This record gives sequence, C-alpha cells and structure tokens, in this order.
Amino acid sequence: MNKETIQVPYAPSVPDDSKITLTNESNGLVLRIPPKGFKGKGLITMIVIAVWLFTILVWTVLLLNMKPLYVMYSVPFWAIGFWTLIKSNKMLRLEQFIILDNSSITLRLKRGQIADERQFAIKDVDVGMVEGSFYSFTGLNKRGQYPAIIYNNEAFGFAERCSAAEKEWIMNFINTNLAGK
Repeated sequence: MNKETIQVPYAPSVPDDSKITLTNESNGLVLRIPPKGFKGKGLITMIVIAVWLFTILVWTVLLLNMKPLYVMYSVPFWAIGFWTLIKSNKMLRLEQFIILDNSSITLRLKRGQIADERQFAIKDVDVGMVEGSFYSFTGLNKRGQYPAIIYNNEAFGFAERCSAAEKEWIMNFINTNLAGK
C-alpha cells in the first residue's frame, strides 16, 4: 500500500527542550516520541530498584541463616522488586509514533523489536486530552492528563510521560493537521 507524500499544512517548531521529532515521510507525517532511556529519572529509578533488590537479598540471607522456612517472608518483596523492575524497563524503552496521512491516523507503540499498532480513519476520530492513569517511569500507576485518539468512545492514549508543553504542542499539531482533512 503506497501512499502519496502529504504536505505539512502546519508544522511549528517543537518545544526547545523536547526530543520529539517530526518528519514528512512517504507514508505521511511521522511524529516520533523517543524512549526516555536510562537517564535522569530513569537512572534514579533503576538505582532505587537495585538498592531494593540488594536489601531483600541481604535480608533473605539473614533469614536463611536463622531458619530456612523464614525465607518465605521475603517472597512478596522479591515479587514487588522484580515486577517494578520489569514495568520500569518497559516504560523507559517505550517509543511512540503518531503517523498522519491523507485518510488515517496511526498510533504505534514500540518497545525494542515489539510493536503494537492501531490505525484509525481520520473521519471517525477525535483527538483530545483525557484524564486517566498510566504507568510512570517507576512502573507504578500515576494519574494525569494526556493526549488520546478517541474512537467509538474509547481513548487510545499516547505521550503520557511528556512534559505539559510537549503535550500541548502535540495536541495543537495533530488537531490543526486533522482539521485540514
């Protein structure tokens, strides 16, 4: 399915401190929200998780020396540590794409080689801010507002972990470009 390259009717510059990129490719306008990676909050989160797991390891060894059956007390704490590690790793590696072409808007979420994609006809969707919960960099639920593609009263959120300026820019960009369709 070969699509024609569309013209960018409105493409303001991205906020200064943003790593979001906008390209005009053969399959349409591609808005890329890069993964946060292991910098800043992500690095601090991983250090905290490592300290948690090390503390549980020391505690487990102490329990093992006291009475081997006592090790069972540490199992829930190991589970919490590994669950948080897995969720945090997924959030730090999450890369998001919004692709606009002449007839559709596509939301692609990618973690490494694994990608999940939804395509919507432009005439059937609204794009707006929604209030809800999402996974933060710590892998825990956080409430807040974020942009979403609304289709049949169901919201497909994206850019949850972006700054307020980035979210506003994304909403303005998408809605202005959708209005011309």
